[in-house]
Amino acid sequence: MASLDMLGPYVLVPDKIDENIGPNLPGNFGVGYISGNDFVVLYVGRSDNDLNGELKNWVYRKSDCLFFKFSIAKSPEEAFHKECLNFHNFAGNTNLKSDKHPVRDESLNWKCPLCGIYG
Repeated sequence: MASLDMLGPYVLVPDKIDENIGPNLPGNFGVGYISGNDFVVLYVGRSDNDLNGELKNWVYRKSDCLFFKFSIAKSPEEAFHKECLNFHNFAGNTNLKSDKHPVRDESLNWKCPLCGIYG
């Protein structure tokens, strides 16, 4: 079974985001809902420099994403690699709505650790 390897789930509200994630940190997230005892991942993503702010953007989207999980990254490149892993781990999941491979700035030489895209 695929795992995000993240903390949570937490209710997707600004107070819970602020309680768990400081400002200006790179990191990764999964947003979705709870079904029974399972966290159902609908989207995976990252922020290269403000995970707190990126998750707050999700609060105001009209969607069925009511919960989040997260992990802090040591660098934007580490966040990119983890987003790639999460994307590939959940890509076969019929619930995942993230349908495009994670992107990175064209000036960077980061490669996906699984499929080598951008290689």
